[in-house]
Amino acid sequence: MKLSRRNATIVASVLACVLVTFLIAAQVAAQRPASNRPAAGDRIAVIDINHIFKHHERFKAMVEAWKKDVKAAEDLVRTERQKIDEFVKQLGRFKAGTPEYKGLEEDIARNQASLQASMALQKKDLMKREAKMYLNVYREIQEQVDYFARTNGITLVLRFNRAEIDEEDPRQIQQGLLRQVVFQDRIDITMDILKRLNPASGQRIGTKPSGQAPQSRR
Repeated sequence: MKLSRRNATIVASVLACVLVTFLIAAQVAAQRPASNRPAAGDRIAVIDINHIFKHHERFKAMVEAWKKDVKAAEDLVRTERQKIDEFVKQLGRFKAGTPEYKGLEEDIARNQASLQASMALQKKDLMKREAKMYLNVYREIQEQVDYFARTNGITLVLRFNRAEIDEEDPRQIQQGLLRQVVFQDRIDITMDILKRLNPASGQRIGTKPSGQAPQSRR
């Protein structure tokens, strides 16, 4: 009987130690930051950014306005070149080495240098405007995706391409083989975001999303 009681005491002590260890471990885990623990029930969605850019009404209007400015710049350059061509034709009326010839030759060189500098500045300005235009709209898309994802409990949004691959275009086939998202089912939020970006949707940028779960967009 003494031996049994001794064994029972030892077993009870071991169980007590195990219990204390378990409680300490549970307390440490509970105090650990949530970011260090995998979240349960994570939801994933996909979005076709290219499709949104192609059908974003305000962005298309911005592109058209930008194209008009490009054409205006090209027309101005064309006009200046025509003037220089006229000077070149006049140059043939004078004898090389004469003061008139030298003066007109200097005017031509000066005008050509001015035109080249103007073209470089215009090209730089137009390229910068185009880049900012894309960046600003992309940020608006990000903003709407953020609102929609947080409202619908989505924790990850991946970019994908919803367009069909043209079997006659080798380049599209090659790009299609490199697509990251191979399959998706009812997690495409492209149209949800696009409706919020287009004025016809009746919602302004920055308003809260509808809160509806992403539907299938095929």
